[in-house]
Amino acid sequence: MRKYRFFGIAAACLGTAAIAQPMSAAAGDQPRIGKTFADSVPGPINRTTAPAGAPNILVWVIDDMGFGQLGSYGGLIETPNIDRVAQRGLRYTNYHTTPICSASRAALLTGRNSHRVHIGGHSAIAVGFPGQDALVPRSAGTVAENLRQSGYLTYAIGKWDHLPQADASAAGPFTYWPSGQGFDRYYGFLAFDADNFDPTLWADHQPVTLSPRRDYHLSADMAEKAIGWIGARDATDPHRPFMMYWATGAVHAPHHAPQRWLDHYKGRFDAGWDVAAQQILDRQKTLGLVPADMTLPPLPTGVKRWADLSRDEQRMFARQMEAFAAQLSHADEQFGRILDALEARGELDNTVVLITADNGASAEGAPQGTFSEHYFANAYFATLDENLRHYDDWGGPSTYPHYANGWAVAGNTPFRYYKQTAYEGGTRVPLILSWPGGIAARGELRGQYQHVTDITPTILDAAGIAPAATVNGERQMAFDGVSMKYSFAAPAAPTRHPAQYYEMYGNRSIYANGWKAVVPHRLDVWDFMNRPVFSDDNWELYNLAADPGEQRNVAAANPRKLAQMKALFDREAKANNVYPLTNTSEAWGFVRKQLAADMARRNFLWTYRGATARIPEALAPPVPSTSFTIEAKLDLDAGAGGTIAAIGGRHGGLALHLPQGRPVFTFPRPRPQPAR
Repeated sequence: MRKYRFFGIAAACLGTAAIAQPMSAAAGDQPRIGKTFADSVPGPINRTTAPAGAPNILVWVIDDMGFGQLGSYGGLIETPNIDRVAQRGLRYTNYHTTPICSASRAALLTGRNSHRVHIGGHSAIAVGFPGQDALVPRSAGTVAENLRQSGYLTYAIGKWDHLPQADASAAGPFTYWPSGQGFDRYYGFLAFDADNFDPTLWADHQPVTLSPRRDYHLSADMAEKAIGWIGARDATDPHRPFMMYWATGAVHAPHHAPQRWLDHYKGRFDAGWDVAAQQILDRQKTLGLVPADMTLPPLPTGVKRWADLSRDEQRMFARQMEAFAAQLSHADEQFGRILDALEARGELDNTVVLITADNGASAEGAPQGTFSEHYFANAYFATLDENLRHYDDWGGPSTYPHYANGWAVAGNTPFRYYKQTAYEGGTRVPLILSWPGGIAARGELRGQYQHVTDITPTILDAAGIAPAATVNGERQMAFDGVSMKYSFAAPAAPTRHPAQYYEMYGNRSIYANGWKAVVPHRLDVWDFMNRPVFSDDNWELYNLAADPGEQRNVAAANPRKLAQMKALFDREAKANNVYPLTNTSEAWGFVRKQLAADMARRNFLWTYRGATARIPEALAPPVPSTSFTIEAKLDLDAGAGGTIAAIGGRHGGLALHLPQGRPVFTFPRPRPQPAR
């Protein structure tokens, strides 16, 4: 038997005199190209490297999390690893996002206003206007592309929903996928939510087939992937800095958590949302997060006081909050594993860790909450009796739950309203930033007005990298955000982001130097089919310096200031592609017209040859909304079984399949629509 020593053979070959050598280069000789290798002088192979000592960047975007839900922001949910980051750095108390996920993520990653980069609402209902078509321009290169051009490795893990839905298939195009937006690697889901026990995932451009595991949860899977990619650098250059964008499904519905965490929170929220909100506010005052005279805002119309609920409602709603808390604590636990891995490598101190939400807590569960988020997405609202049938398994694999809107109100304490609105409750969220190697402060607060567009300039500033003038051959537009680095060592420094507009399907506001004007256009945000009339007469005005909770409308007493604010909004709206104002119902109507045009273009026929999977709803046959016929030609052995065609999954959908060789069509029974 022969034994080979590959390293020994390689060393011998490198030392063989028969290999042609280039001319010897004396010290200081310049590279020279001759006719042959022997009469040339090679130069070094230079690749772009990050600045010496550049930090790693780790960004955790938590979905649908309110200002008052983290422990370090006064919340009642255990988040020890997030709190650990806060103790090592800064908590911002006046930081804002857009009111919805797609828009916030586009703004965060590009440093530009969301409408300006064509995602003013949600990409799932893109409309053919410049501010709403979901086509991020190439002139708005992301922070990842800037860092990659400067020598960083770039990773994206988790939710990526700010892309055209028609692009979310294996056919591409991939321009708006992470790979087309500056990320070297991607692992995650291309939708607004994911089944945390059985998600539809992609690895780069390939569908992921998960092996069945009883203990599987998406947050844990994402942590394992993050730790693996961080460690994979050992194969090349373990000191090469990376940026990781870690965007959990938590705590967007479905509120899924392992049973041990669901058990952990049993009974913890039985006192209800009124008591919870007051406890959170008291903690926030103790922590110095809000003024000592801050009071709770009145409950929104339709949200009952806890004492006015029936016993069954109280029992069901408490269970809903237990699942939400369990999911957040579990995600925090998984993030802690990433922090531990960085600490074990000696890299944590030189890692910028940034934790934020994409918008305020979500009231999309409507007044009752729902055992299946798919219901309200289809304009159906679960009844108390329907929810109670899922009480015991709430938060487990057989449900797809969202809590009642009263918990969103408490979660945004002490601010008004919730996600999708332009009040502070929809946009004012936690921002935690830690960098022990670059920030001396530990556990301090910062109150400067900041916006999600400030994240990209801050990251580049911390990395010592100037914004690229050209990205992928495209000249870049200026950032709308500003670096927050000025605030790292200066708690009292004035804000450098003095004004900011907000707009999301008619809900709109404008902030400028402590004043804020708001239009409450559409407050029943769970009803996507509502079509309120646009009006310019119902603007409200708040002096946030004296009234940060927006409880005292001073529009009548300050008509001149209100007129100034309205004019400013109009200028900002025109400059950022905000117009035309659009209701969600009108956006859905546009989507339906697009689907009808697509049906006509296809001659009402969809043909698939061979196995085809992972077709997004925007490309799939519109079987939920029209009559149809399925014709399948199969070459099967007798008694063969399996699925012929299916849409949806275990939480809803339809399928034509062959159990024991007999064709069976399975579909849900229509349910009567309850009164709203």
